[in-house]
Formats: sequence, structure tokens, C-alpha cells
Amino acid sequence: MENQTGTTAGTPGTGATTSNGVGATDDVVDRVAARAHETIDRVAAKAGPAVEKLRESASTYREQLHAKADRLGALEEQWIDSARSYVREHPFTSLAVAAVAGMVIAKIFSSSHHR
Repeated sequence: MENQTGTTAGTPGTGATTSNGVGATDDVVDRVAARAHETIDRVAAKAGPAVEKLRESASTYREQLHAKADRLGALEEQWIDSARSYVREHPFTSLAVAAVAGMVIAKIFSSSHHR
């Protein structure tokens, strides 16, 4: 059977199942989809190790941050204990230092307030 352009519709071995080339289009779509799938697989294979490395780095940094926070907490505790001991051993000196510090702070705030 010949159509108007002189080609035979559905000729065996041409890859076309109809005169409009739907079968050939399906083949092209299948090839493009297969290539896209292969590309996605390659990208995923490369991204997996990178994501894992990033996750490990984040975990390491988190552990280091917690360790530093613990050390700062211990240092703070040490300073507080030291200050308490000094106040117990030298109560009058501590009171005088606190009074002078209060006056200095009051002077700073009162002079900056009048400007």
C-alpha cells in the first residue's frame, strides 16, 4: 500500500509502524531515556562518596566544637571557684573592689548619658 509521498506504511525492517514515524520516535525516546539513566547513575556514584565525606567532616567538626565547649565550661567553673575562694579569704578587699567597680561603671554611664 503506497501513501501520497510514495512510501510504504508499515514496511518490515524500517522501524516505522505507521506512516507518521511513531515507532522511530519511540526508539529515540527510549535511547534518550537510557542515556539519561546512565548519566544519573554515574553522577550518583560520584556524589555518594562526596556526601559521605561531607557528613564525616561535619561529624568531626561537631565533636571538636563539643570538646571546646566542654573545656570552656570547665574553665568557667574554675574561674568561679577561684573568685569564690578569693572572696572567702579576702572579704573586705573584695567588697572594696566591688564598690570601686560600681563607681567606675556609674561614672561611665552617667558621663555618656549627658553627652
